Amino acid sequence: MRKIVVDTSIIIDFLRRKDKVNSLLYHLAEEDLSVSIITHTELYAGKSVWEHNEPKEILEKVLSGISFIPLDKTISQKAGYIKSYTNISLIDAVIAATALVQNMEVATLNIKDFEKVKAIKIVND
Repeated sequence: MRKIVVDTSIIIDFLRRKDKVNSLLYHLAEEDLSVSIITHTELYAGKSVWEHNEPKEILEKVLSGISFIPLDKTISQKAGYIKSYTNISLIDAVIAATALVQNMEVATLNIKDFEKVKAIKIVND
């Protein structure tokens, strides 16, 4: 079983799709999935989660089978390093750092930015 950090883009894609069985998240469901706490924050930053009960309930159901990785000093420092050398967004740098520190792969639809972090193995199919 692969250990994978799931990027926000994968979960948002799953939530928006009508054909959920064709989503990457659906195909990764048997793997050991985690998200950075920053991804958790991003997912709750959408207004629809707070304006209607159904989106929040669906999000909580999706997240119920996924582990959360907190931000700590080691991840924070690694994220700063990644940000300074790749110029990707700080959020993506935190997610990348989380994967590296935890020795995990990253599932993302945002390949363009994550491939700038050479040490990361990207899952996107």
